[in-house]
Amino acid sequence: MYLCAGGRPGIYPMEQDAEYEAEQVVAVADGEVPLLWLTLFRADDVSAGDTPWGPATAPLVGRERGTTNLAAAVPTLDRMFGPPVTTHADLLRQALQWSPGGWLTIEWWCGDRPCPPDPAALRSALGAFDDPAAGPGPLLDLCGLDPADLPAPRDPATPLLPHLTAQAAGLRRLLGRAFHQLVPWEQPI
Repeated sequence: MYLCAGGRPGIYPMEQDAEYEAEQVVAVADGEVPLLWLTLFRADDVSAGDTPWGPATAPLVGRERGTTNLAAAVPTLDRMFGPPVTTHADLLRQALQWSPGGWLTIEWWCGDRPCPPDPAALRSALGAFDDPAAGPGPLLDLCGLDPADLPAPRDPATPLLPHLTAQAAGLRRLLGRAFHQLVPWEQPI
């Protein structure tokens, strides 16, 4: 699974955009989608398109709107779950600044083929940001996340690197991990 910053509006840009470069992959994840990746999108951002393997769906949004969505989702997540995610969202925002491309999307892969989630399940999960009263159930299901697994927020009085090391597994559940370039939650720059 890949969080991508593409130069053109389209889903699965790694396979469909001849000019796509590895530097445009913001982060990768094994298993379920990281929670904070989903904050970039809303239910209306789920797009359908053709791929070399057939029709597929994926969220797709312009970078500016995606970062606005991220900022708007943080207070909602902080209310839904115990540990605040504000500092972790700031790390994702930094990584997005380092990646070229004006469009954000998530590519779901199973081996060498796209395997996007059910579009209705994806829309339902993304709907939690617009309607928090509905609860986080679909969002947690899509992420395969238990709120107890969320990393603790960093104490500003402590050094960053030891915090990142101690919280590495939880940060991968929230943010993914590095692919081609460094990400600020694995190696502060």
